[in-house]
Amino acid sequence: MMSQRRFGFLVVMMAIACSLLIALPAVAESNVRIVHLSYIDGDAQVNQGNQDQDFTHAVLNMPVTAGMWLYTPNGGRAEVQFENGSTVRMANDAELQFERLALADSGGKINTIRVDHGIVYLNFDKVSNDDRITVNVGGKSFRITKSARLRVNADEKTATVAMFHGDAMFDGEQPLELKGNQTVSLDASATGSLKVVKGAEKVGSDSWNKDRDNDLSLLASRSSQNPAFNGYNAQFSSLGAYGNFYNVSGYGNVWQPFGMMPGWDPFSNGVWGLYPGMGYAFISPYPWGWAPYRYGQWNYQPANGWFWAPGSNFNTFNVGPSVGAVPAGWRAPMQPTASGGTKPARLLVVGNPPNVHPAILTGHAVVGARPDTHPVAAGMHIQGSVMPAGTHPQPGTMPRRSVDTAQAPATHSPATMRSGSPSMSSSPSMHSSSGATVGTGHPKN
Repeated sequence: MMSQRRFGFLVVMMAIACSLLIALPAVAESNVRIVHLSYIDGDAQVNQGNQDQDFTHAVLNMPVTAGMWLYTPNGGRAEVQFENGSTVRMANDAELQFERLALADSGGKINTIRVDHGIVYLNFDKVSNDDRITVNVGGKSFRITKSARLRVNADEKTATVAMFHGDAMFDGEQPLELKGNQTVSLDASATGSLKVVKGAEKVGSDSWNKDRDNDLSLLASRSSQNPAFNGYNAQFSSLGAYGNFYNVSGYGNVWQPFGMMPGWDPFSNGVWGLYPGMGYAFISPYPWGWAPYRYGQWNYQPANGWFWAPGSNFNTFNVGPSVGAVPAGWRAPMQPTASGGTKPARLLVVGNPPNVHPAILTGHAVVGARPDTHPVAAGMHIQGSVMPAGTHPQPGTMPRRSVDTAQAPATHSPATMRSGSPSMSSSPSMHSSSGATVGTGHPKN
C-alpha cells in the first residue's frame, strides 16, 4: 500500500505540473521565418538591429531577420519577399526596420515594420485570418488585416499613406479606417482628426513598383507551365526563368541552372553573412540563388554535373551548404566561426561572386555608423531583375573588372573550380592583398 507521505508527494507534484501548464502563454511565438532580400538595384545596406551601429552593404538573397534595418541610399532600390510572395519595396533613399518577424502557434505570420523615411511599397496580396501585420510610421500605427497594396512616403516630420487596394486600421486616440483609393497625411506633432483625401497622387517610383509586379508575374507564369513546380510556393518562382527541371533516377525532379560551364560547382562563389544567434550563413547572390541554397540539397553526377533536388521540407532553411553525392575529393566550404576576441567580419567572400557591391569584393563591406552617401558608379549596379522573355540568362556573368577579393575559408578541390575566375584559390586566406579583413574597413572615396 502506498504510504501517505508518498501519496502526498505525488499530489503536490501533480498540482505543480498543472499550475505550470496553466501558466503557459496562450499564444507561443517562433522566430523561424523565411524572408529574404529578393532584389537590389544600386546600393542597399543592412544593419542587424541598432540604427546607430555600422551598416553593411547588402547581398542579394540574404535572409532578412527580426530587428534588421534596411537602407537604399543614392537612389537605390530594394525588394524583400515573404514566404507567400508578398513584398516590401523601397525607393528614394528609404530606410525601414523589420521590428518583428515571428510565427504564431496558429501558423499566422507576425510582421511589424517601422518606416523611418523614404518611399516604401507594401504589397500584401495574401493575408490569412491569423496574420498580424503592423506598420509604424510618422508617430502612428496601423494594421493590415486583409489583402492590401499601399505606398508610404515619409520624411523626418510627416508621412502620407496612399491606399491603392484594400484597407488599413489606424489605432490610438484617432482611430481611422483607410480604404482603397484614399490617402491620409500623418504628423506626429499634430492634434485632432487625421486628414483623409480621395485618390492617390502618382510618384515616379510607382512605375518601378508596377514593373516589378510584371517581372514576378512573368516568372510565375514560366513556373506554372512546368508541372515540377506544382505545390511549390512563391520562393521557387524564379527557377523556371533561370534553369530547367528534369527527372534523374533516384532523385526525382531536379533543377539545374542555365549557362554553367564544366567544372562549375554551386559553392565556388558566394558570401558568408554573419547573423547574431545563428552564426555565418552561406548566401548565393545568383539571381536564382535563394531557394536552391535554403532548401533541399545539391548533388553531382559525372554525366549531369551539379543539380539541385528540392526535397519536401520547406518549413526551415539550410544555413550552410547541403550536399548529397559529390565529386571525388570535393569538400564543401567550411562555415567560419565568430568566436575569439577580435570583432568578427560581417561578410566573408568565397571566390568571385556575381551581383555584389564592389566594396564587398575589395574588403570594404562596412560603411560606418550612418549609411553611406557615396554613389555607386554607373555600370556597377547590382541587378536582381529577370531577363527578357524568351532568353536564357547566364547567371553570374555580369561584367566586372578583376579585383583581389578577400576570401572565406574553403576546402574546394582545385579541379572543381570554375575556369577563368582569377580570384579563386584552393587555399584562400582571410584577408585581402591590402591586409584588410572583409567587413571591417570603410569605402575609399
